[in-house]
Amino acid sequence: MPKIERVRFVEAFARRLRSGVPSRQPQRHHEVLSWPHILPDLEQLAAQPPKPLPLGLGSADDPRPWLEAYEAGVGSPLELAFLRLFEKHGLDVEKQVSVAPNEGEPPISLADFVIRGTRTAIYVDSTAFHRGQRLRRDRYIRERLQSGNPPCKIVAVQAEHLQQGAELVEKLRKL
Repeated sequence: MPKIERVRFVEAFARRLRSGVPSRQPQRHHEVLSWPHILPDLEQLAAQPPKPLPLGLGSADDPRPWLEAYEAGVGSPLELAFLRLFEKHGLDVEKQVSVAPNEGEPPISLADFVIRGTRTAIYVDSTAFHRGQRLRRDRYIRERLQSGNPPCKIVAVQAEHLQQGAELVEKLRKL
């Protein structure tokens, strides 16, 4: 249950307790919840409205990194970090490029970056997103691109590759 719903539930539950109206929610947690001990906490929570907390560093609720990435023309904060690395070291890349296995065919993928003037596609793979069915789909697509005419060079990078800095950019230039 999301935080705001929990707070509303607790407030409503505390009001019902004070008014003598029994809760309509099923009571499934009697063995782990001691009502006499929790009642003061529930009353304290219900006494004042919830206070919004400031977003912490790296908060999942903070939209700013995503908005900054979209503003820069990339699809995620991780892609933005790679874009900044490429810009810092002078690697000329195109962002969000449709790629096809063979010239003249419809695209089958959207590469995060393509090194300008080449068929070298760079995909930024988040380990949280690229697994299971998505990972298998991406492998299939990338194999098709590599076997195309002319073949695409495929480079998959992850967050840990950012630490390589200039060394990574030099490797990409030599492809």
